[in-house]
Order: sequence, then structure tokens, then C-alpha cells
Amino acid sequence: MSDGPYKSLPMKPRWRHAAKCAYKEAFSQDEIVESVTRASHADWRAEVRQALVGSVTSVVAPLGQQALFADQVLADLGALRRGCASPLEASFVRNAIDAVVTGRTGADAVQFAAEEALSDRLLCNYRQVEEHVRRDDSIRNAEFVRNRFEAAHGQIDLSGLARAALRTGEPLTRRTRAQFTDLDAGVPL
Repeated sequence: MSDGPYKSLPMKPRWRHAAKCAYKEAFSQDEIVESVTRASHADWRAEVRQALVGSVTSVVAPLGQQALFADQVLADLGALRRGCASPLEASFVRNAIDAVVTGRTGADAVQFAAEEALSDRLLCNYRQVEEHVRRDDSIRNAEFVRNRFEAAHGQIDLSGLARAALRTGEPLTRRTRAQFTDLDAGVPL
């Protein structure tokens, strides 16, 4: 008997836990949302240097007549992109460039870039889990996992997650585990 295809998933332990939550029907949608949010936040902390966030923030900060220096801002962001140490950093800077091109500046541009980078990473990891389940289990279970991830993605507070990652807002709240004392207080059916 197998413990499930998520056991052999070549991802970090938090993402294996998120895959387990999506794979097993015993986990609620809220538990999937929480595990995915925590895994994504851990990815950001591990892969995005705070110094890079500060550099991007200082580059896109409005300095009076920002429209006159848009080419310089894009050139500075391009230089930062070449120095990225991880794919998540590169995605963050690329989305900051997109934000500047669409006319965003300052904290709004940084927030937009972080939200988009986190969303891109989430979708990438969902696809990786789905592909792994498809290969190791069945197409039906892979579709089940994809549907649960899609439903969870719609409930994730990307704005709050980005603020927590950028350290401009409230940190993620601590997870409180439910304490079940008897059979009647068990998992909701």
C-alpha cells in the first residue's frame, strides 16, 4: 500500500504537505489554503533577499518627476534582474518592470510585483504536483488535486501574503491546531 504520490514528490517538505492536503479528501479547503500560503511564504523567505526588495523599492520610488526618468528606472531594474540569485527573485524583478511599464510607482509597484511573483510560483507548484500525481497515480486523482488547488487559489489572500512577505503589513498568523477531545468533536463530515 502506498502513502500517496506526494511522499516521493521532489519538493520542499512544506509543498509535500500542501500536496498531501490537496490529495486527501480528509483535509478541508481551509487547510489546503493555509498549507499553500505557508509554503509560498517559506519559499519567499528562502529565495528572496531582503536587500533585493530594498533595492527594487528604492528604484521604483517616486522621485518628483518620475515620468522623465522612466527609462532609467527600467535600466536599473534590468541591472537588478541580471543579479538575481533565484527564479523567484527574477520573477519579482520582472513583475516590477511590468508594474513600471504600466505606470505604477512606489509601494504600489512593489506590492504588485510581489503579488504576481507569488501567484506565478503558486501556479507553477500546482502544476508540478499535478504532473507528479498524474505520473505516479492516475489522471482522475491528478484532476482532483488540480481542482482542489484551483479552489484554494481563489481563496488565498495574495495581497496579505505579499505584504507579509515584504514585511510591510501584518505577519502571517500563527496556525492553531484544533484540539479534539472526543469522538463527537472530530473532523467535520
